[in-house]
Amino acid sequence: MTRTLWLSLLVAGAAGGCVPNNFVLPNSPAAADKAAKAPEPPRPAYRRPVVADQVNGVNAQEKAQALREELDRDLQRAVDADDAKDGKKK
Repeated sequence: MTRTLWLSLLVAGAAGGCVPNNFVLPNSPAAADKAAKAPEPPRPAYRRPVVADQVNGVNAQEKAQALREELDRDLQRAVDADDAKDGKKK
């Protein structure tokens, strides 16, 4: 009777997640490497710079937003380049 009780507790614990299941088939190193690598962020599409001749009353908001995005990209490139320089110096 006690053997059946202990066996049923073991099965219930394993089914409930109390026992790790990776001891049966351990993960392969290749699967661990795939999980560890983060996907590369997509490269932003190249947009031509905004010039004053393109702006008029109809598209002013759109061109202002494009100019803000351009400035943000340039600032991010400058920050990344500065970080790369600091990394090489250390």
